[in-house]
Amino acid sequence: MKTRFFTTAATILAIPIVTGSLAAVPAQAATACRVGTPAPADSYPGTVVTANNFESGTLSGFLVKTSGTGTASVTSTIAKSGTCSAYLHATADAGSIADFSSALPAPSAGAYADGWFDISQAGVSGNDVPYFRFFSGNTRFADIYRYNSNGQLWLQVLSPSGSFTYTKLMASSITLNSWHHVVMHAVPKGTATTVQVWFDNVAVFSGQVSTVATSVDRIQLGSEHDRQLGDTHIDNLIVKAGS
Repeated sequence: MKTRFFTTAATILAIPIVTGSLAAVPAQAATACRVGTPAPADSYPGTVVTANNFESGTLSGFLVKTSGTGTASVTSTIAKSGTCSAYLHATADAGSIADFSSALPAPSAGAYADGWFDISQAGVSGNDVPYFRFFSGNTRFADIYRYNSNGQLWLQVLSPSGSFTYTKLMASSITLNSWHHVVMHAVPKGTATTVQVWFDNVAVFSGQVSTVATSVDRIQLGSEHDRQLGDTHIDNLIVKAGS
């Protein structure tokens, strides 16, 4: 269904909190942001890990990874609210990577990820532009994405056998150059993992899947694979830990 690429060596920009081998390096700042704007909020349960409208002008507090022609920054070009949003830019060039992650304080029984996305540049046919990717350690066990070939929303799950399973969540094509509200909830329990997905405030998936994970400790935006062409703006991002 999808062309797969493998991660190449990457440069890690990142946060004041060092995780593993990640070093603390300031992210690029925007100059026209409304510093002091109240953080976004939602009604989903759990402990807030991050609630960020990017009006600070930086990606401080996130694990940021870029390499090659990939960039991760804050921009005042467009925003869902206020004047700024996060911006991920990756190209089809070898080694081009752009992503950032919110690390949970400790492995959690579950997590919610809530945000607004504007994909302005889709990738090559057969590949995808990610929304949320859920990790347990270094293993990505579940993610949702816009499939470039037809614009549909899909769920991808890593099964205990090591293969990926795919579920189409929307038959219609997701429009480019417009904001969409995306929420994903996962409670990893191996073969009895619960996943829920809402798109533009409509429930598009709720059920059990079989995967390898029993906890979640990181939510990633963007792709860890190189050559995953795509331009994505992200705003009003909220990550919560808890089942």
